[in-house]
Amino acid sequence: MTRFAEKVVWVTGASSGIGEALVYAFGREGAHVVLSARRGEELERVASACTDRTGQVLCVPFDMLDDMARAAAVDKVLSRFGHIDMLVNNAGVSQRSLGKDTNISVDRAIMELDYFAVIDLTKRVLPHMIERKSGYLVATSSVAGKYGVPMRTAYSASKHALHGFFDALRAELTSFNINISLLVIAGVQSQVSVNALTGDGSTWGKMDGIQSKGLPADECARIVLDGLASREPEINVGEGKAMTALRLKRFAPKLLNRMMAKARTT
Repeated sequence: MTRFAEKVVWVTGASSGIGEALVYAFGREGAHVVLSARRGEELERVASACTDRTGQVLCVPFDMLDDMARAAAVDKVLSRFGHIDMLVNNAGVSQRSLGKDTNISVDRAIMELDYFAVIDLTKRVLPHMIERKSGYLVATSSVAGKYGVPMRTAYSASKHALHGFFDALRAELTSFNINISLLVIAGVQSQVSVNALTGDGSTWGKMDGIQSKGLPADECARIVLDGLASREPEINVGEGKAMTALRLKRFAPKLLNRMMAKARTT
């Protein structure tokens, strides 16, 4: 397929899980793929595994929490390719702690990475897309961005914030031919629970059953690319009760509230 052939696609959080799977999927479709994450050696591993591709691969390691590093990363990508067709904001961190037990510094850390860093990187790329009157902005969200999930208070807040920002931005950019999609994901195999933050800021360090038994990341990537090719504003990806709950949020919110009070979320 050539739906994304010759497009410059930048994926953050590309060193594992969903981000890694997206890199392979875009590569197979002939895109020029930019990989970013903190761990340069892991990006090189992913890049070297992109054997079934025709486009170029560029590794741009940087820390999403570093303002100057974000700016330098944008400059590096533009210096190499001259433009960015699609930015996939996939970097982020989850949470495994009750709200009452979570230090406010952890709430701030999650919001900083999952929301503020995302919109800052977006704003640094956006002027170039506006100038060309062409572009695609993508943000990895979660079902936690559509309804509150226990043990995810700060994470849910950050993903709800992403929906508010990008939904409003989509309306503002209509005349500039810039598309925006939010990926509403649940139950996909990844390291998201292992890397999640607890109430004191330490990592959870466990593979939750939701992730270990979830949809394979490559299948997630296939669904995402199909949705992006169709320019869907929201692309729902996942299996099981989490996706059923999306419908309940709309049609039976009281029932969903009762379900969440009893939910096993690890």
